[in-house]
Amino acid sequence: MEKWALVTDFVLIAGMAMLALCMLILAKSSRQFSQKILIVFFFSACCFLLYYYSYLHRIRILGAVAIFFGNGIGFLIGPLLLFQIKSLVLPTRLFMTQMFRHLIPFGLVWLLVSVPLSISMATQYRGYVKWYAANEIYFNIPENLFFLGYIAAAYLYLQKIRKRVKENFSSLKSNDLKWYRHLLIGFALIVVADTACTVYELYFPMVPWNIGTVIAFCFVGMYVYLGYKGMFQSQILLPDFLIEPQPEAAQPIGPSPRKTAGPLEKYGAAEIEKLKSELFEVLESKKPYLNESLSLSDLADQMQISPKKLSDLLNQHLNVSFYNLINDYRLREVSECMFLPEYAKYTIVGLANECGFQSKATFNRIFKQKFGMSPTQYREAKLRESELAAGEVEA
Repeated sequence: MEKWALVTDFVLIAGMAMLALCMLILAKSSRQFSQKILIVFFFSACCFLLYYYSYLHRIRILGAVAIFFGNGIGFLIGPLLLFQIKSLVLPTRLFMTQMFRHLIPFGLVWLLVSVPLSISMATQYRGYVKWYAANEIYFNIPENLFFLGYIAAAYLYLQKIRKRVKENFSSLKSNDLKWYRHLLIGFALIVVADTACTVYELYFPMVPWNIGTVIAFCFVGMYVYLGYKGMFQSQILLPDFLIEPQPEAAQPIGPSPRKTAGPLEKYGAAEIEKLKSELFEVLESKKPYLNESLSLSDLADQMQISPKKLSDLLNQHLNVSFYNLINDYRLREVSECMFLPEYAKYTIVGLANECGFQSKATFNRIFKQKFGMSPTQYREAKLRESELAAGEVEA
């Protein structure tokens, strides 16, 4: 048990030191609002670990300080997980007021529970502390359910964003936010485990060892992951029309009005065909897809139309996402160039990079989906076909 206590102390102290270092780095260098949210994440986590350390060592004043700043963090971290994603794709002005409204439950918990509990611990007034200790389970379960609700909301919003990213970017290597999905799943598993242990202790004797130690270790791991990924995640600002639905006009009472024209329906069939021709002409002649960072706005600029008009053209009249369209052209370029003499010395991955692909894994996955085989197998099959065709001609 003594060795376990030493390991626990080491993890808690190392976790707090790591979080403090992250906060220091972010405080000096952060420019994005998403990174400022990370500072709040790390501070609340540091308080959580500090409280747990003070609990294990019975340090009353340290525990009072930790509770004053870090009690009820599920009511804080839950909303921040949602608005962390929004801060990556939206201008701050679009969600700041909304974020403060979502933090009202945390403010109430802090004012009505955390502050009195902290004062009670610091002044040795044990009445409130004893009452809270006897009813802590009934505070923990609502907090965890609140936390899980926001994890679910953040996950759904993330899925929406990942879909919209495909409508604006041709490469997803730094924009797919897959790491954030892993983070949300990790937090959800930890909270579910903590809730299950809490419910268990309502009906059965407490386990002889402290399950909170494992929960604390898991939280340290998740915050290390969040710090590593979050500090280097750049913003993915998307056009407003791809993020938020356009407000609908109020419908008058009475017979249903005639359906109004959609974004491109005000143009005639001839105009839409003209836009299609312009799109394919730009793609064929200028080959913008060779630019690995090509975006919807970049292609719209080359066509001299608005990004929204191009988005409507792709989604409504070509039934293809921007991401799939551009990568189809890149695949065609790769499949043609791999047999040209000037590219004979290129590896397949090097050729894919020349044709606009950022990621080897993405290229291999898309290529196999398109042709039903790996790039190497495709090239070997085509070479065999050529050799057979040449042999038949000679015969």
